[in-house]
Order: sequence, then C-alpha cells, then structure tokens
Amino acid sequence: MFSGQLPPYLEPRKFADQERVVEGEARVGDLPRLREYRESLDQPVRVSLAFGRDEDGRRRVQGRVETSLVLVCQRCLGTVGFDISSQFNIGLVFSDEQAKHLPKRLEPVEMDENGQLDLWEVVEDEILLNLPEFPMHPEGECRMYKSESDNEPEADVKKENPFDVLAKLKQKQ
Repeated sequence: MFSGQLPPYLEPRKFADQERVVEGEARVGDLPRLREYRESLDQPVRVSLAFGRDEDGRRRVQGRVETSLVLVCQRCLGTVGFDISSQFNIGLVFSDEQAKHLPKRLEPVEMDENGQLDLWEVVEDEILLNLPEFPMHPEGECRMYKSESDNEPEADVKKENPFDVLAKLKQKQ
C-alpha cells in the first residue's frame, strides 16, 4: 500500500498485477485544469485507488476522489462551497480500439505509449465531471431570496424619488 503525496504518474499495469492500493493527497492548485477555482487552491484532494484485474483478466482501477471547491452561485454571484465525492471504476487501455471492447461498467482510460497513467488527469476528470452545471446556494441561503420582513419598507425611512432632481430644475426655470 502506498500512502502520502499523490504522484502525477503511475505504472498501472504493474500496480494492477500486484493488486496494490494507492491512497494519497494533492492540492486543488496542483491540478492544472482546476486552477481557475482560486479560492480553492489550498483545498486537499483525497484519492484512494485499488488496482487489480476483473473476472475477465482486464486491468482495472476502482477509485474514490473527495474534495471541496468554492464556486460562484449563479443566482446571487456570491461564493458557495461544493463538496465532491466520486467513486469510479476504470479499465486501462492503450487505444480506442481496446476501449470499444470494455464492458459498460468500466470507463476507459488510455495509458501513454510507455504504459504510464497520468493520475492527476484522471483525478481532474472525475472532479470536473461531478461539478454542478449551475452551482447555486439552497433557496433559503441565497442572497437573492429575502424573507418577507426584508422586503417591507421601514416606516420612518423616506425613500428618495428619482424625479426630485427634475422637479428642482423645473422650479429654477
């Protein structure tokens, strides 16, 4: 079992043959496609991967990714925290042709020509696939939804009339 800082690349064939488990962490800022989430750069990304073979002898990885991102609420444009917890089951392939022959329960991930797996890319993909299409606060927590008492005008506060300026100009003439 490997534990600690998550390496960017692994040799998944060897890990699958040895049925190794890899657990580690990275930071959101370590993952290039997630750097736009500036308020989340220091958030940990926890990853757990179990390498092995399925019943047909195919190399596969069962994994879990967990992190938290700060997103922009599409209602009020404020920040909203979003927790991500994703489980995945991937089949390791070298080509699109091999990917076509994988069963539907395995998501194909292509290794490079040296048999290396870009682990950070796999983690990024899982996080990006689990982001909400339109991040929003729950209705009761969003600034766009005020309680009825917030909408009632206060009796002792006089509202300005935007036409008062025009009335003053007309009086001067």
